[in-house]
Amino acid sequence: MLSIGILLAIYLSLYQVLIPAINNSTVNLIEARKIIWSRVMDVDRAQLSGEYRLNKHTEKLFIPLNRLLPVKLQGKNLRELKKLDKKPFYPMSRLTDSWQARSSEELSTRPASLVVNNLLSGEITELIQDGLSSLFLAKELSSDYLVFGTISPDVVPEEVLQKKE
Repeated sequence: MLSIGILLAIYLSLYQVLIPAINNSTVNLIEARKIIWSRVMDVDRAQLSGEYRLNKHTEKLFIPLNRLLPVKLQGKNLRELKKLDKKPFYPMSRLTDSWQARSSEELSTRPASLVVNNLLSGEITELIQDGLSSLFLAKELSSDYLVFGTISPDVVPEEVLQKKE
C-alpha cells in the first residue's frame, strides 16, 4: 500500500511538470509550422536562403538565363526559421514557390519567353508578315494567323478531348 502511495505521489508531481511542458512544446511546434507555411514571410522569425545543394548547381544556369529572358528564376527560395533565444527551437525549412507565376498574364508570357522563336514576335516581324501576306495574297502569312513564340493557355490537348471508353 505504501509503494502505491509513493508511486502515486511521484506520478502527480511529474504530471504537474510534464503536462505544461508538453502543452508549451505543442503550441511552439504549431506556431513554427504557421510561420514556415504562411503566405507572407515574417522577416523577424524566418529568412530566405539559397544554401542548398541543388541551388548551388542550378545558380550557374539561372544567372545567364535571367539576363537573356524575362523568367525571373530566383535562387533564394528556401525559407528557414530563425533561432530565437526565448523559445524552444524546432528547425524547419521549406522550398517556396517563388518560380510560380504571380499573375494570370505570366501563365503564358513566362513559358512563351522560353520558346526559341519568341524573338521573332515583335512589331517589325508583324509588319513584314502583313506585307508579305498582302503581296502574295496568302492570309496564312499574316501576323494574325502565323504567330511566333506564343503559348496559348486556352489550347486543350487532343487526348483530353477524346471520350474515354
